[in-house]
Amino acid sequence: MSDIFDETEETLRADKWATIVKKGWPWVAGVLGAALIIALGFWGYESWQAGVAAKASESYGTAIESMVKGDKGVAKTGFEATVKAGHPVYKAMALQQLAGIALEENNTAEAIKDLDLAASASKVPNISDGAALKAALLEMDAKPFADIEKRLTPLTKEGRPYAAMAKEALAMAKLQAGDVKGARNDLQVLSVTLGTPDGVKQRASAFVAAIDSGAIATAQAMMKQPEAAMPVMPQIQGAPQMQQTPAQ
Repeated sequence: MSDIFDETEETLRADKWATIVKKGWPWVAGVLGAALIIALGFWGYESWQAGVAAKASESYGTAIESMVKGDKGVAKTGFEATVKAGHPVYKAMALQQLAGIALEENNTAEAIKDLDLAASASKVPNISDGAALKAALLEMDAKPFADIEKRLTPLTKEGRPYAAMAKEALAMAKLQAGDVKGARNDLQVLSVTLGTPDGVKQRASAFVAAIDSGAIATAQAMMKQPEAAMPVMPQIQGAPQMQQTPAQ
């Protein structure tokens, strides 16, 4: 008799679970379907990104080769194609190359525009901050101090890759604006701060010496000298090393 009750109970339990499954399977199927869609979407995005990177790398490399050969027109077209490809890092690098070409053509406004676009295109600090610093340097002779300060101040924060150079540029902007005391104080700090690149320290010390000697005109004239080349950007796998141009 107990076997009958056990069998009946198991049957009822099975019927109960069957009912639950029947009611719940659309929801379960929906969850599994959503998970599949997400997985496929992620895979598709990764594949798309890889394709974009390959296309951008190819056009960028070809453009660099054209620059080396002196064929600026073809190089410019190649860099523009790299920008259109949309890969953030290659786009930023290509825009900086375009800025260099614009400078060679004495089109400073176009160069600044390209550098600003480069700074916003990539989230890699070595690239974005480098472009932003170059844009600020190009604007230094034409814009009021407040505009230059707004550009440079974020780049001077602790941990930013070109913090020392940005601080040096900000001191130069102060000197150019007539704030000799403020410029001297900033340069003095730079000249003795641990971790400051030797080139920046040497230039800072030279400016301080010029200011202390009363040769303000000499110090300001020193600002017209070509700035030191920025550190070379880290090599990106599959990409040729960037060529140094006036915008670099």
